[in-house]
Amino acid sequence: MRQVRHHSWKPVVGSCLVVFCLLASPRGRAQTTPTDAPPTNSGLPSVRFREATVFIMPGIVNAWGENHHEHEVDSNSPAYWDGDTFYLINSFLHPWRNSGPDLFHLSAPVSTHLGSTNDRLWIWIESTWKDDDGTLYGIYHYEPDNVCFGNSHLPTAPKIGWLRSIDNGLSWSDLGFVLAADPSDFRCDTQSPWDAGGEGDFSVMLDREKDYFYIFFSSYVKNFQEQGVGVARLRYTDRDNPAGKAQKWYKGQFSEPGVGGHFTPIFPAKVDWHGGNADLFWGPAIHWNTYLNTYVILLNHAIDSKMTQEGIYVTFNSDLANPKGWNEPQRVLDRNAITQAIRGFPVDLSNGWYPEVIGTAEGETDKLCGRTGRFFMKGMSRLEIVFLKPGEKSE
Repeated sequence: MRQVRHHSWKPVVGSCLVVFCLLASPRGRAQTTPTDAPPTNSGLPSVRFREATVFIMPGIVNAWGENHHEHEVDSNSPAYWDGDTFYLINSFLHPWRNSGPDLFHLSAPVSTHLGSTNDRLWIWIESTWKDDDGTLYGIYHYEPDNVCFGNSHLPTAPKIGWLRSIDNGLSWSDLGFVLAADPSDFRCDTQSPWDAGGEGDFSVMLDREKDYFYIFFSSYVKNFQEQGVGVARLRYTDRDNPAGKAQKWYKGQFSEPGVGGHFTPIFPAKVDWHGGNADLFWGPAIHWNTYLNTYVILLNHAIDSKMTQEGIYVTFNSDLANPKGWNEPQRVLDRNAITQAIRGFPVDLSNGWYPEVIGTAEGETDKLCGRTGRFFMKGMSRLEIVFLKPGEKSE
């Protein structure tokens, strides 16, 4: 959750004209032009992007007394269905709910209610799960104030908590924290303007067997060996009493407590987050792809401690229980391609943060997509994403 100022804007309309022919490319610094080269590992799936009509999520309503615009989105935006109604949650300091017959026909944002205490906290709902009995679970990123200096919000140290709703996300009950770093693992002399430590910027997926929720999170702790993207899991049977029940993956096992425990990153940082010239992946957004029959994660790649975006990457894995099964992330959009993808947008998306796939067929969400879906950055989209099987060529 990165609070940046944006410029004033007017609505824009796109057109279905240009095809972006971008395969996954090896990790590295930004290229000057998009590439048509095959991925380094030809046994992997690949993706293409093609231009589509501009769509902007409803976002939040400017109700915070700060210079934020309506339609603002500042995190992953979870979606879910209830019968024929599609629901979408956008967050910026607080979650707002939208609903309609599909992704492209949503009502105006409605503020959610998190309880008398939580409504005063800085909370972003980044993932949801709709249970068979209609109960909705929400997982949130919380940013405490005063982590380092009195009366200051930033730098903060996020935590990840669990919510439950019985009215499709209009109101929520807090079930406690499931992931949090040890408070001693903070660095208040950090060069990052955002995070002195903590774990957040995540997404969650329930496995196909409904045994575990897997939480893919970003870590900004002091210990360099535990910076980057990690994974933890929570038993499905603990969903109504989750506090303290999650286990982080550490040295080959899900063995460390979610709150205060150690973990082994699945994508470790290359350069220390706190030193200014950081190099790490963050902000994983996961979905199950029915066309590829595998899980897909999109990642941001920061090349300094301000989270300047070098590119957007993709990785695949068919087995959530095997954190080592994720391939080395492959770049799908470099800086030039991000610039092309966000041209003309009414809000400054220069960093291209929060890449996300949302399926557009009936029943699809941010957690489920087929061969094609909409590609978003910070809640705005002018691209479709097309998934290709290994060796498959695009039209």
